[in-house]
Amino acid sequence: MDRYQELEQLVKQFRRALPQDTVYADRLAEELELIRDQNFARHFLRVREILDLTRDIPHITRGSAGSSLVCWLMGISDLDPVAENIPIARFMNPKRDDLPDIDLDFPHWQQATVMNRIFKRWPGQSARVSNYVMYKEKSAKREAAKRLGAKGTLKRGFEFNQVLPPEEIAEAERVTAKLMGKKRCISKHCGGILIFDRAVPKSLINGDNQILLDKYEVEDLEHFKIDILANRGLSQLWEIDQRPLTDYPEHDEKTSALLARGDVLGVTQGESPAMKRLFRALKIKSRSDCTLATALIRPVATQGRRRASAFQDWSADTIQRDTVVFEDDAITMIANILDCDMYTADMWRRAFAKRNEEKIYEFMQLIGDHPKRDTVLASLRELSHFGLCRAHATNLGRLIWALAYNKAHHPREFWQACLKHCEGSYSKWVYWQEAKLAGAIASPLEGGECEELFRTGRWSSSRFIPACTEIRRPGEVEFVGLVANYRVFRSGAKGYITFATLGTGNGRYLDVILPHAISFADQPILWGKGRLDYANSSECVKVLKSKRMRLQDIAHID
Repeated sequence: MDRYQELEQLVKQFRRALPQDTVYADRLAEELELIRDQNFARHFLRVREILDLTRDIPHITRGSAGSSLVCWLMGISDLDPVAENIPIARFMNPKRDDLPDIDLDFPHWQQATVMNRIFKRWPGQSARVSNYVMYKEKSAKREAAKRLGAKGTLKRGFEFNQVLPPEEIAEAERVTAKLMGKKRCISKHCGGILIFDRAVPKSLINGDNQILLDKYEVEDLEHFKIDILANRGLSQLWEIDQRPLTDYPEHDEKTSALLARGDVLGVTQGESPAMKRLFRALKIKSRSDCTLATALIRPVATQGRRRASAFQDWSADTIQRDTVVFEDDAITMIANILDCDMYTADMWRRAFAKRNEEKIYEFMQLIGDHPKRDTVLASLRELSHFGLCRAHATNLGRLIWALAYNKAHHPREFWQACLKHCEGSYSKWVYWQEAKLAGAIASPLEGGECEELFRTGRWSSSRFIPACTEIRRPGEVEFVGLVANYRVFRSGAKGYITFATLGTGNGRYLDVILPHAISFADQPILWGKGRLDYANSSECVKVLKSKRMRLQDIAHID
């Protein structure tokens, strides 16, 4: 079958009619030309065949595939890129030498089912991609110590002189240096699948349908990888309501009110402390606002311990017109400034995302003394921290909105699905307690909460831990709280701070900042005093005095 015949087959697989508008016709012609010239048609057809195998299982696209009109027409994506004004360059670009990615999200508990159907449909021709786990400094150091005779469990941050005799230390350092960057083990990729036109040599595939190639080797060999990914949020939503994400209303008063007050516990992928503060600051009013929020939070969230996104200023006046919210915004900005096509603009965007300093310098020469030079460069350099394309952010925003909608309108069913599928960053007791308050599960008589929490990580009664409380005075708070969530962030060159959310009563949570790194693994109760601050329409306590306690320390309080 030649390329034109493949295009004919592709058009026959359209599940939606092309809108009668020249903008759509021009966009389709542009995409079909790209697909023909880059020989992509069979890849689109293969994805459509996988979806035909899984008609009974819901999916959404992840990544930039939603930027394609062809994907929308074929029913691969539910996002109309023309209506959303999303350029195709982020997904397909004739100036790039790599294949486009089409990533599919399925309910997490159905991921194995989808993969098994693929393996059954293409036996001997399909396999799961591998991950090569490499030795890094800490793992190499630990392995070197073990090889040279270190016994027992090695504590985090150990030194060789603590576990080895002096005469072995030099050799341990040599072994560590030798191991760095070497292959430690082989694991499975989280969802990458390869499907070949002919049988794969048995020497490359193990008994579990795993091919001995990692994603970088797959890219170098120009194989088309399809990611079959697991999404707990989709599992949770499908348990409650099986209508498509596109059928949820753009505006809903109860959903907007829930998000605007930061009531996002249990909303998978939207419940982090940073998202809670962002939703409050933006005063979410629509499904589109959820899309904006997901794109705003990701670039700073992925900077890890260097900067806590929970501490950002999310007030509306800080989001300027020239802010690069989506990666597609960067493409449009560059195209306007350089007066170039979108494909060329995307190549410049990639240079900033990959920190290609040579290309960045070349870009700086091209824009010269442009009046927005400093603002543009600052915005584009943020791309190296990882952002979201509009298509990905839109699908994620729609999912968060749909979950929030069901929490607002069907709280009992929402929490039942949450307990079954949600595995967020909060402690187990948080979800169980919220579910009890919503009437999703029954609660027995009061008593023995601390003992049960110690044994199982949650408790059965509807009463909160009796010792927990807040005492508020003008400008300050004294509290005793049960740790619901915490994370350590870097502060300055050498210091650390800890951001924690504490439960102080049924439905009551208090955010606190401690001026040092701290772990609550064995002492989940925190007493403290601190100054009450407000930012992003949220309150937070900057702790001045604190003390960790064990559950046994407060079990006698009733």
